[in-house]
Amino acid sequence: MTWMIGLLATVAMAASAPETPPTRATAPAAITAPDCRVDREALLALDYEAFEHDMNGGWRPLGSVDGCEAAAADLLRDYRLRNGGAVAAKRIEHLSSLMRHESQLAAAAGQTGRAIALRRAARGSPAWENFYYDSATIAFLERDKAKLLENRAKLAALPKPEGHDEAVAAYVKKYGPPGPVWPPNLDAVDGLIACFDKPYAEAYSFACREKAAK
Repeated sequence: MTWMIGLLATVAMAASAPETPPTRATAPAAITAPDCRVDREALLALDYEAFEHDMNGGWRPLGSVDGCEAAAADLLRDYRLRNGGAVAAKRIEHLSSLMRHESQLAAAAGQTGRAIALRRAARGSPAWENFYYDSATIAFLERDKAKLLENRAKLAALPKPEGHDEAVAAYVKKYGPPGPVWPPNLDAVDGLIACFDKPYAEAYSFACREKAAK
């Protein structure tokens, strides 16, 4: 989607041909609504790994379609409501991950209040590695740049946990590169800072992260 991969510019060159005066005005092209239909029951029946991490399955294909962010957020909500107990019983951080992604999609769809509430529920305690990332995102959504910068500094100062490199190697082996980096999501927070005056959908993009890296 454009907020995740940036904008792709294309230039069309018109072929040379004799000019012919138009005989009538050309009607503007119709705007086609995105197709956000999915096999909902099949997706809701997936286990956590397939629903959350499969790049070609679960919620991600729907979430990558421009204009389907709200529909993908609702899909994540429904999965969480149906399967959240079982997911949390195995690992509470997995439930937080579902809420975090639902929050991202809700924010991209302009549902700011919903996104903030989900992010607050997802962030857990300061002992969690994503706490300051979540707090920075909340600050961005609440338009509080001072808090955003404060949480960025705290995120950058997090010490790398023991066994992190081995965990990254296991992740890459299972899901392919690139693996997680430390501190997690620091580049995303830098993008929010670099594009603070932009909507979340734009500020979260790789273009804003690249802008911050320059």
